Amino acid sequence: MHRPGHRRTPRSSVPDPSTGTEEDAAVPEAPSRRRVLRGAGTLAVLGAAGAGAYTLSRRLSPPVDPRTVVPLFSTTVAYDASGSRQLVGADGAPDRRGSPKPGTRVLETVPEQAPVRERAAAFLAGAAAWTDRLASGSGSPAAPPALRELGSSALADLWVLTDELPAPVAGWSRNWRFIWPRDAAFAAVALARIGLLDRALDVLTHLQSLQAADGWYEARYVPGTGRAPDDRARQFDGTGLVLWAAAEVARTAPEDSRAELVDRLTVLISTSQRVLLASTGDGTVMPPVSPDYWEVHERSVTLGIMAATLAGLRAGAELTGQDRARRAAVAFESLLTETFGAHGYQRHRRGGGADSALAFLDATGCHDIAPTDRLLSLRQELARPAGGIAPGASWKADGISWTPSTSLLALAFARSGRTAEAEEILTWLAEHRTGAGSLPEKVLFDGRPAAVAPLAWTAANVLLALDALSGK
Repeated sequence: MHRPGHRRTPRSSVPDPSTGTEEDAAVPEAPSRRRVLRGAGTLAVLGAAGAGAYTLSRRLSPPVDPRTVVPLFSTTVAYDASGSRQLVGADGAPDRRGSPKPGTRVLETVPEQAPVRERAAAFLAGAAAWTDRLASGSGSPAAPPALRELGSSALADLWVLTDELPAPVAGWSRNWRFIWPRDAAFAAVALARIGLLDRALDVLTHLQSLQAADGWYEARYVPGTGRAPDDRARQFDGTGLVLWAAAEVARTAPEDSRAELVDRLTVLISTSQRVLLASTGDGTVMPPVSPDYWEVHERSVTLGIMAATLAGLRAGAELTGQDRARRAAVAFESLLTETFGAHGYQRHRRGGGADSALAFLDATGCHDIAPTDRLLSLRQELARPAGGIAPGASWKADGISWTPSTSLLALAFARSGRTAEAEEILTWLAEHRTGAGSLPEKVLFDGRPAAVAPLAWTAANVLLALDALSGK
């Protein structure tokens, strides 16, 4: 999760995604009785958090108001007549510059013949076959109208955060306007799946240029510079997830052009595979300790790092066909099940409570590893009042649902064939967009969208989940 003000938080403290700078002021609000009843009813339906949930971090931290309110930084991001991206409708307030044209992320005041409208049209044209398949079903039932509209929103969100950039930024609010390798990896796969293979390859080629010689990635990068904006620790999950994305994108390419695509990513593939094999002793030992998507200091390996490493090892074996790589992937899967699996796939090897990182396994195609009931139980163990989930059982108890974790769970369900569960979560996401239709980062206890909107990772997860449900 993206924490703008983070500086290597001590492990004993609860991750607080609402600390930082201008966008991050979180204040408790006394809710109306109607809001409280609505939130309580939703929670009763979903079930309370598991009795065994990890509580140590909460005991060591100050009390948190479960009705915490975080501002909505914008209802969307849209291009204005000058050709610049602008935050629109902060906290739902009317914007004097006007509103985006329906179904787009371009303000109505932008001339019809403006280059930005042409770029938007070209993006949608590239995805036209995919959107037609979503509407027609093509061998599987057509997506319901609400999910087709959700797909259109996610397409527009991903476009506005990708357009004319070397890789998508996480969001357009100031401290999210950076390239996170993890988010960009999922976005690259989504771009390939919706029909924009060349754009997906451009993203991966850029990520290849950002990778350090030792195979690691910084947590995030300033677009166009190749440098990190701050001193937060590097994150090992980027290595595995970017390699996984390379394999996924290669899989979407026509057979006669696949070898050429892989050749363009030779440096990324060889560098990533080398560090994954070396760091895990060919799959027999734990990967390095590093922050994961929670972006807090860690003293031991997390489930998120393990899942990303497994995805990368499998992808390396697929892309190179090397027996050594295949054996390492098999060995690492056994290591995962014998360590984390022996204790119920918690955040850490022997504790930490449930973690939405469990969804990384099925989301990246690593099926039949964790028991089905563990994935299903995330919806109850991590439930938040509005109906989404928190990143983990030890996450700050502020009542806020996080759409990256919630949409990742939808993707895991969709890719593992649990259609009803995936559609239910996607419908929830569709119902909790901003007034402009963008997918927000957070949803408050009473159902209001909050914080960053749109968010690239959430949009990519939604597109990939819809793609999996469409049956191709």
